[in-house]
Amino acid sequence: MIKQPNPELSPFYYWENFMYVLGYVKKYYQPILSDSEIVFIQDFENLSKESQCLYLRLAGRRALWFREEKLSYQEISDISSRIKELMEHGFIRFASTHDSVDLGSILSVFTKKECVGLLAKLPQFPHYPSTISKDDLVHLGKPYGALLLQVLEELPIRLISPLQLDYFAFVQFLFFGTKFRDMSEFVIRDLGHRQYVVVNEEEFVPYFQSRKEAIEKWKISLWRERFYEISKDSASTFELVESWNQEILPMMQDISDVALGSFERALFSLGRWLERVDSLEMALDVYEPSLSCLSLERRVRILAKLKRNEEAMALANLGLEVAISPKETHFFEDFIQKQNAKKYIKAVTQSLKKSPTIIIDIQWKGSVELGVIQYFKDIGYSAYFTENHLWKNLLGLLCWDLIFDKKQTGIHHPFQWAPSHYSTEAFTVGKEKDFEQKMVLLASMDSLMDHASTIIASHEGELNPLIDWYSLDMQLIQEFVKRVPLIGITKVLTYLWTHLATHAKGFPDLFIFNDSSYQFIEVKSPTDHLSAIQYFWHDYLNKSGIETEIYRVAWTD
Repeated sequence: MIKQPNPELSPFYYWENFMYVLGYVKKYYQPILSDSEIVFIQDFENLSKESQCLYLRLAGRRALWFREEKLSYQEISDISSRIKELMEHGFIRFASTHDSVDLGSILSVFTKKECVGLLAKLPQFPHYPSTISKDDLVHLGKPYGALLLQVLEELPIRLISPLQLDYFAFVQFLFFGTKFRDMSEFVIRDLGHRQYVVVNEEEFVPYFQSRKEAIEKWKISLWRERFYEISKDSASTFELVESWNQEILPMMQDISDVALGSFERALFSLGRWLERVDSLEMALDVYEPSLSCLSLERRVRILAKLKRNEEAMALANLGLEVAISPKETHFFEDFIQKQNAKKYIKAVTQSLKKSPTIIIDIQWKGSVELGVIQYFKDIGYSAYFTENHLWKNLLGLLCWDLIFDKKQTGIHHPFQWAPSHYSTEAFTVGKEKDFEQKMVLLASMDSLMDHASTIIASHEGELNPLIDWYSLDMQLIQEFVKRVPLIGITKVLTYLWTHLATHAKGFPDLFIFNDSSYQFIEVKSPTDHLSAIQYFWHDYLNKSGIETEIYRVAWTD
């Protein structure tokens, strides 16, 4: 890949991007906006362009406060007039002695030297060593925020804070469909650091189909933000559980499909945190409403720890019925078997114990795969580190236009690396005949290379959930397709295509070959373990007629 030089951005690039987002939200979400959200958009649009720019400059930062005299932007003239306009229309405010603010958010806009000077004006402030860090100084002064504001009021310093940030964030949330992406996505793209598949804007479909969907996911996102902050204090157990039970748990009765994933992730985060602070009974209560395999596994583990084995076995059997991925299946199978057997060794461990051993120099201890590659090169093989990339790159090239199918409805904005339903079972439904036609290309090296060359020429560098452009090696793919049985490749790619969400990892580490043979190799150092998904693919590849082996490594001086 040739790295392109960074383009020069317009001085108003951030304004242009936000106006694009506003246009999108007005086009697709006008019917579900509240009156106050509509007023926010209208009031923003009624501001002068440069006042809009100043607001975006402030609202897009993480800081809560800004020093008026420090504000200077080349594209914004007469900052004082811009501040006045924003103040009059309720988009900013000045700090005052009536505020109850956190000292840290105020002092963050000052240097340590300035902080020392300001705090020296507070007669009650405790003594501290001159070597104290700014963070410790702020922590020491947290109770003195109101007094500091009185000091600042007597100085020619005015602090400004942007207002209506919830509305500003909600507009972006509607555009991206998540609170964990923001306007920085435009900058990353515009600077050429990421390339996305270009999709006709007329084909965009809004992520949310109703206000209920949007508000459910929004509320859960806000709760998760508070959780990550509050959970830093292990004494917050009851506060967090109470807020979960009152604000989030009631949603579950009729929660929308769009918000369900966010709900499950929030539930799991809270449950795991409760486990870490040793509130096991509370964790069980939090996990209980969920039938996801992650939650079921945690409940089984907690119950086993509490010696409630009958309950644990009942849930393990339930988990076995609903499990989808190899990791999930293996956990429940192994737990049940372990409870039923006096002497027990996990299936994956048994497989590893039976594997052959190769001896390599201990100098490779920090990069064992490279050591094994050198081992096989020394005995006449070509050897490559391929892991998941080889299989996924080939599938991604073959199925590019099935992933970004113009007939599907999973593209909501121009910053998607895949359709939003890519990780669901429904993604490949209805594409069976088209997929079979792609597999036919494998039978002819010329057809495969012509197809791959066309895809690369049209899309090189663009994000695709299967393709890693930096590891893409067409010569290696040729060797792979030439040496490995076609029926085996087709079987594996078909299984991968229909299990993208659960089986996209775990392929063997290495691909080696010489004139007469080839082999896929999973490398395990003396302290390494075989995961469930690695065990699955090792077994599946062998059953598909593809030479695959696990090698244990032993060190020699």
